[in-house]
Amino acid sequence: MVLSNFAERNFSTRLVVALGFIAVPTLPTSQPRLETAIAAPARAGNAVAVAAQPNDNRISAGRMINGVFTVRLEAREVMWYPEGPTAPGVPSYAFAIARGIPKIPGPLIRVPAGTEIRAIVINSLSKPMTLRGLQDHGASALDTFDIKPGATREISFQASVPGTYYYWGRTEGNREGPSRLMDSQLAGAFIVDPPGVKSDPRERVMVITLWEDTLRTLPKAEHREVFGINGLAWPHTERLNFTVGDTVRWRVINATAAPHPMHLHGFYFDVTAKGNSVRDTTYTPRHRRKAVTEFMPPGTTTAMTWIPTRAGNWLFHCHLINHIDAHLKLASKPHSAAHAGNHSEDGMAGLVMGLLVSPRRGGLAMAPDPVARRKLRLFVNRRAGVYGNNPGYSFVLQEGLNPPAIDSIRLPSSTIVVTKGEPTEISVINRAGAPVSVHWHGIELESFYDGVADWSGWRKKVAPPIAPGDSFVVRMTPDRSGTFIYHTHVDETVQLSSGLYGPLVVVEKGAMTDTTDRIFLMGDGGPGRGVTPFVNGAATPRDIHLASGSAHRLRFINISGGPSKRIRLMADTTLQRWRPVAKDGADLPPAQAVMRSAELQLGPGETMDVEVMRGKPEEIRLEVMTVARGGVTTMVKIPVQVR
Repeated sequence: MVLSNFAERNFSTRLVVALGFIAVPTLPTSQPRLETAIAAPARAGNAVAVAAQPNDNRISAGRMINGVFTVRLEAREVMWYPEGPTAPGVPSYAFAIARGIPKIPGPLIRVPAGTEIRAIVINSLSKPMTLRGLQDHGASALDTFDIKPGATREISFQASVPGTYYYWGRTEGNREGPSRLMDSQLAGAFIVDPPGVKSDPRERVMVITLWEDTLRTLPKAEHREVFGINGLAWPHTERLNFTVGDTVRWRVINATAAPHPMHLHGFYFDVTAKGNSVRDTTYTPRHRRKAVTEFMPPGTTTAMTWIPTRAGNWLFHCHLINHIDAHLKLASKPHSAAHAGNHSEDGMAGLVMGLLVSPRRGGLAMAPDPVARRKLRLFVNRRAGVYGNNPGYSFVLQEGLNPPAIDSIRLPSSTIVVTKGEPTEISVINRAGAPVSVHWHGIELESFYDGVADWSGWRKKVAPPIAPGDSFVVRMTPDRSGTFIYHTHVDETVQLSSGLYGPLVVVEKGAMTDTTDRIFLMGDGGPGRGVTPFVNGAATPRDIHLASGSAHRLRFINISGGPSKRIRLMADTTLQRWRPVAKDGADLPPAQAVMRSAELQLGPGETMDVEVMRGKPEEIRLEVMTVARGGVTTMVKIPVQVR
């Protein structure tokens, strides 16, 4: 089935997809395999559990026996060490090839379409297990296979439908979708390739998993979330190595009960397929759109293709701050930005992958900087007592000859407008009293300026954080016009939620000042849990004014640290219509830039531009809903006056 991938994500409640170690000098070019390093038994409670291996999903389990692909899986109790064998581990369950070493995620099963499969599944746990996903995916629903403790279940089927799928087991809770508990690591990739097409050995499969519980194995019991990509957490995740010009293909599987907006630094990717636990949808070229951040609801899959065009160190990570923050580390307490020895190593954790892009032979690692035709000065300011007892932060552009006052802040931060193809220099001056680093989200620029402290750059030239009282000059020549974001990439739980984010708009050369654009910047109203959502720097934004008979471009930006946003345009109780025109700054293909219901879901790190034209004076409204974990909904209503 081929659908518009934009249409599928318009509304979260209707989403059924059917239809970085300082990088360079000290790291090896590829991460060593860890099978022998962590295969020794470990003690969990009073029982002995084997240590699970991280699974890079390069080799499929199973083998052909008399024309039938046969795989034997075993569910076992394990200890999981996402930060390596010397760090604390967590007790969990995992799949293994029968009598083999358990893997997290479970063994990859990969076959061409039309293959007869015989799966023999052994439950060596002390609990009943329900297995799903290991079947042909031509059906409209998944089968359920219940396996008693110590029992074996045989499953036979023909894999007829190509796509990206996954199988998973449940022993806890309602035993339905992905889990957060002991059984949360009972998940593995199931890939069905098109018939007659040899799978690309360079294609990578990434399985995201999540374990959540009270860690009584730590010196002090505490609640923790433990995230992994292919069984490891940053900075222990595999470094992926590419060369400028490579064609990169990824399949990303969210085998967790949490959403993940996955963000690629420095480049756009083409979304080539989307799926869920039941089916996968491959898009024809005319339906493929570009993105730098792709929102993945629980239990969904995404296939993507991209080409690195600039050398350097880059990142691929979840844009939910609590999924990449240093507080996730099991091995040590998180460091503040001021005390981190290396931000890329000490300041991040969880769902982060490091990408090392080498220049072509004879090519330059970094292009020469063109002479800037435009120069801006951007100040990082701080004011005490903005959010209760907590300070507020802001990016403030210098306007005129004099710098802004040292404690002046803007809510939201200054809008930066630059021109496509124009070499631009932005001097970032840090007056915030703490280290900062600025990421130019969605902008295609050299790695050194990308804004990940102690990571961005190449080999010996790596950008440091901007120390208090210091400055850093960023150079960019934007390749495309559109809606982008700039934001802090240091101590995000404090700095991002307290105001260090702003809109970045790239306009066409010679463009006149556009009075029909409207920006809606969604962020957090201060640090901590349960904070008030802000739109344009306020919990109660000002009215928006539109002119009847004129087309207006509404630029939506979600840079909150947590939940996604559900946005809709209403007239009384009636949902209106609009035309989406761009995603993450890239124009949508014509097949997707069509009139549709005025509702969309926007994950953190995503932008969306829509076009609205009203034919008469009237009063309508925008609704921005934030649904927090637990189902608590906060709505911000923005009156829209059409005159």
